Amino acid sequence: MRLDLTAIAVDALDDPDDPSLLEATDLLASSVPETCLGLVAYHASGYGSFLAAALTPPADARTLILRAVHGSNGLRAVADWRLLPGHLLLNGIAVQEDERGQGLGSRLLRDGHDLAVRLGCRALLLDVSLDNPAAHRLYRRHGFTEVTRSSWREVVGVRASTPAPIRLANWPAFAAHHTAYGFGDLTVRTALGGEIDLRVVGTAIRVPAAPDAAALAAAIGPLVGIDRCFSAATLTDGHPADCGPELARFVRMRCELAAIDTPKDDVMSTQIPLIGKDDETLRRSDR
Repeated sequence: MRLDLTAIAVDALDDPDDPSLLEATDLLASSVPETCLGLVAYHASGYGSFLAAALTPPADARTLILRAVHGSNGLRAVADWRLLPGHLLLNGIAVQEDERGQGLGSRLLRDGHDLAVRLGCRALLLDVSLDNPAAHRLYRRHGFTEVTRSSWREVVGVRASTPAPIRLANWPAFAAHHTAYGFGDLTVRTALGGEIDLRVVGTAIRVPAAPDAAALAAAIGPLVGIDRCFSAATLTDGHPADCGPELARFVRMRCELAAIDTPKDDVMSTQIPLIGKDDETLRRSDR
């Protein structure tokens, strides 16, 4: 039976002890392309605990916002929003398989639009796999347009590479976060003094798309037991010529909010710092 869209209620997942958080974690993990399984924070062993921790501060101090549709059998759909300076990012959205095609995705997008207006945001952002044309059509119907494209590729030759000389800039914080939640962001300092952010999820690591990518992974591997390495880059910047096979391509999309919709006296979106940083988009904060 199809749901009456006008009767679909969207609720906030606000309670760190809400058992629905575990359902939300599993549902969000199912939205990731199969070729990227194990590479994003949704697949981290402690991601449910991370969500609970992110919901611990008062609602008006958070940058992670979960919105959900419940049914008689539990959680039916969920949207994971992140508040960035001036923008609301859809970090992930997922609908139970037996509920797809019934308008729940559209309902969550409309709810996100209303939320962004209340928060004083200028635009909505999201990333979507090129292999998901149905989602592309849905987002275009809701006013999203393409901004950039990016590619994820395997990094090959890590074991054969000479480890790059590095210093670990935030090891204690990284190790604590990785132990607690199964993922973390490690900042390393190179021999030239520059700093590079690396995302570690379980035993997978994301490195910059650069000629020394394998050497960086070789340096970190023994410390955290890395067994898989990949890089992410926009199609404009590109990957090194010797990079490995492509895992996925993503499209960054943007929906501008009408100026008349955006409250001028609400500057919350430009004042709250980022919490979590659990995907590529968030790390670049331009997922």
